[in-house]
Amino acid sequence: MGVIDERGGCSGQFPPVPYCELEDFTSTNGGKRGEKEMNGKWLWAIALFFFLSGCGASRTYWMDIQYLSGPLSENVEGKQVVAVNAFKDIREDRVRLGAWTRPRDRVDTFMASKSVDQAVTEAVSGYFLLRGYRVVNYAGWDLSPESLSRIPADLVVGGEIIHLESDAWTTTLRTKVRIHVQLQIHVGKVPERKVLRQKMEISKEIVGVNSRPEWIEETLNKELSEAIDRVLQGVL
Repeated sequence: MGVIDERGGCSGQFPPVPYCELEDFTSTNGGKRGEKEMNGKWLWAIALFFFLSGCGASRTYWMDIQYLSGPLSENVEGKQVVAVNAFKDIREDRVRLGAWTRPRDRVDTFMASKSVDQAVTEAVSGYFLLRGYRVVNYAGWDLSPESLSRIPADLVVGGEIIHLESDAWTTTLRTKVRIHVQLQIHVGKVPERKVLRQKMEISKEIVGVNSRPEWIEETLNKELSEAIDRVLQGVL
């Protein structure tokens, strides 16, 4: 995952905590007074750290959308050929994957490192490749049974991306991630001249203490992979 596009605000995401010089007290009273002053300085430094990290520049995080392997209950060892037709991204905003709201209302943006339709097409291909199918790219299937006779494969898969979003909110203690995945998948069984259609929607909220963008990326990929698994296991 990459990061670009820093715009204004305090420089850096995590500025160093200011160095606090401590006095050396030898007497009992002086030692207690020095200990209180030391604790006060560290509390001030911690508060300053959170203040500065919250007002850092907004950023853009690039996510790698990919299929994460589910349970491999079958392996066809390359006996069947699957033609994967390019998926179509029909979301209203086909550029963004979501937003990340940080402390002090700093909002970062999630973007896909490649077009979402291409990324989901490759994720569906990954499902079949891991199960031993021979996968070929295909373009031009109109998702109808009538056009199956022209496809040189045993199966053809295509569909639409209706939702693929990951929004996150981070406080000083936790991060809440809201995932919304909705796919419409069409599976054409070429020898039978039959098309099966199934829509799958997954909407979840996940709370964790991890606030790394890689964790949010992995969470989105897990839910996308679960949607692909559930659809294809139900129609194949």
